[in-house]
Amino acid sequence: MEDKRERAHDIAEEGLDKLVEGDTKTGEKLIDKAKKIDPKADEELAEEVERDKEKAERFVNRKPS
Repeated sequence: MEDKRERAHDIAEEGLDKLVEGDTKTGEKLIDKAKKIDPKADEELAEEVERDKEKAERFVNRKPS
């Protein structure tokens, strides 16, 4: 079961990368494929992206030592 989750996560990440690159059609197809494997794949990826965004914002907004 964990393998399916990991596979779905990897496919969803690839889809997100395609979206960022501007390839909306391929990105959406990959994300849909990931959701068919694991319906929560997109939610988990969205949470991961949000955590990464928060870390990046803290880094950017931090004052030099």
